[in-house]
Amino acid sequence: MSSTGERGQSPSPRKYPNVVTYISIPGTVDGKPPPHKAPEPRYGEVIYVTKGEFLTWGGTAILERLPSGDVMKTPIPNPYCPPEEKSHRQYMRLEAQIYARIGSHQRIPKIIDWDLDSCCLTMEYLENGNIREYIRENHQNLTPQLRLRWSRQAAEALSVLHRFEVIHCDLSPRNFLLDSNLHVKLADFGGASLCGSEPSATPATRFRHPGYDYNAPAVFADDLFSFGSLIFFIMTGSYPYEEVASDEVEKLYEVQEFPDVSSVSCGTIIMQCWRRQVSSAQDVYDHLMGSIEIGHSLLL
Repeated sequence: MSSTGERGQSPSPRKYPNVVTYISIPGTVDGKPPPHKAPEPRYGEVIYVTKGEFLTWGGTAILERLPSGDVMKTPIPNPYCPPEEKSHRQYMRLEAQIYARIGSHQRIPKIIDWDLDSCCLTMEYLENGNIREYIRENHQNLTPQLRLRWSRQAAEALSVLHRFEVIHCDLSPRNFLLDSNLHVKLADFGGASLCGSEPSATPATRFRHPGYDYNAPAVFADDLFSFGSLIFFIMTGSYPYEEVASDEVEKLYEVQEFPDVSSVSCGTIIMQCWRRQVSSAQDVYDHLMGSIEIGHSLLL
């Protein structure tokens, strides 16, 4: 893609295009070339050979459903910025390492295959998507019992991560997935901190505790604060201060002014997470497991 100078000289760098356009062409899942010749890309274009049905395009990876029914996660290519492309592959290596470290667990997606050369990760397909979209679409029909079960299962998943010295660093409803039986599994570890490593992800505004230091090492308490906001969403169907501008939310958090949870199920543990009064994900799980269901009310 780069122009070439005189013999013996390195290719001269080309200016990064204002817009990078990805052009998808159908391919095969076994690594073989597509049945027809790929078009020659113009400057600013990247030809991407698909592996299956497109699901979503994330910040660092493309998710597709293979003909086998499994999901393949491919690092986003970008030949115009090799450092960015390298980072995307590193995130996938970290994610694969975390999955391998945890192994098989009912609250973590099952890994089918890991290709070290392409950095493509194949995992089970979770047909009910993520909690954010599912709750947005079905909020009025969700029972208190199901919301409590999701909160418990999410806490179990987080306790598993922390047990293996993984700090997620970007907990939100979009990272908790639902299987065919509406059981929760926690995913997306590419930006995490493993055994004290520097993370590449940070919590979103409403999931980030006041005083968060971007330059400080990640700690388990970062995830625990985020978890309070997660339970709030599960129980209410809304993010904390959803209608308030993000910079105003930060100001409210700074003075320890959080949404009123006095009438919200699991409000006690939500507030304890926000006020950083819980010491571990296991404590949150134990608290939720101790919940008593009376009629349609969940008392903590």
